[in-house]
Amino acid sequence: MQRFRKIASHLPTFLTAFILALVVWIIAVTASDPSVEKDYPASVPVEVVGQAADLVITTELPESLTLSLRAPTSVWTTLIDEKAPVRAIIDLSGLGEGAHTIPIQIEVGARPVEVMSYNPRSVDIQLEKLASNQFTIIAVNIGNTSIGYQLGEPVVSETRATVSGAASLVSQVTEVRAQIDVEGVTSAIDESIPLQAFDQYGLEVENVSISPEKVEVRQTVTQLGGFRNVVVKVVTEGQVAMGYKLATISVNPPTVTVYSTDTALIEALPGYVETDPINLTLLKDDLTQDVNLRLPSGITVVGNPTVNVQVSITTVENSVQYTNVPVVAAGLNADFTAKISPARVDVIIAGPLVSLNSVISSDLQVQIDLTGMQPGTYTFEPDARLNYPDLRIENLLPTTFEVTISKAAATATP
Repeated sequence: MQRFRKIASHLPTFLTAFILALVVWIIAVTASDPSVEKDYPASVPVEVVGQAADLVITTELPESLTLSLRAPTSVWTTLIDEKAPVRAIIDLSGLGEGAHTIPIQIEVGARPVEVMSYNPRSVDIQLEKLASNQFTIIAVNIGNTSIGYQLGEPVVSETRATVSGAASLVSQVTEVRAQIDVEGVTSAIDESIPLQAFDQYGLEVENVSISPEKVEVRQTVTQLGGFRNVVVKVVTEGQVAMGYKLATISVNPPTVTVYSTDTALIEALPGYVETDPINLTLLKDDLTQDVNLRLPSGITVVGNPTVNVQVSITTVENSVQYTNVPVVAAGLNADFTAKISPARVDVIIAGPLVSLNSVISSDLQVQIDLTGMQPGTYTFEPDARLNYPDLRIENLLPTTFEVTISKAAATATP
């Protein structure tokens, strides 16, 4: 009994020592791994769980949210390395049809972590009964074919489609369409067309699912008698200027539709119609011109009777070799002089034939760009050009030069 009293008399001392030790331990741990509050560096996707199979959500839900956490530095490292998941959950367990306000629950797969704030904290959800209905698929042509063509009846791979979704939306659907774009078509259609749901006013009903999502549609396109598609053949006369050549000729449209009440005239065409001649005599520049078509009597063009022709002209190029051409400095500071070695070179120059023919050999120079260079001696392969801007250097011998730059001698003032 006396021993128990002795121990009891020391109990406050033991408790005080324990509390002090615990405080010291907490301070030590906190100092080595301090807690930090900051925003989670990634948006957290919102998950929906517990939704009844016969209910659908008809309101927009946030796809993700942002949140702020407080955690020791070591835990932040784990979170950022994505070793621990962070989830935002909307739990619909046990909820029935109607409007609900649901809190968003945050789950963090690491400890210790304190969720400081996040947005949004809750969502308003409208739940409706799931409904479905079957409809006959209707093929609808959108647009107009090219003149002179006729559409056959479309053939659809499926005849029925099921529309599913919220009962209030499914009840608005009156038909399911496969809309076929036939604008300007001239050949048979064989396409995969997505299905769309429409109400009684012809407006599309969205946010419903349709099964199947697409159908295969085939539709014939035939040309009516008396109509024919033919190629446009451009006719030219004359020759371009000396030193130039014809690069390309393009015509727009490249084909036209012609018509005649006499089908024999249409069938007798060779598959093309010619334009009025375009005069190329002494032409040096590109040409764009609207040209009439030359049609046999009794045949007319459907639409515009003219076509647009674009003629592209380029220069004929050649190359010439010159020897012992002087080399001069270009871009050198006016206070400097330059000595270039070698002072003369062999050069092959190329360019338009008309420009080559205008070269005077005694005037030809190779210019070395010394812009920004300071006094000194340099050995390098410089930028070289000709004093004829339309021509270029194809080969230069030698390619390496020694250039000595010095200050110009001062000129005495009288």
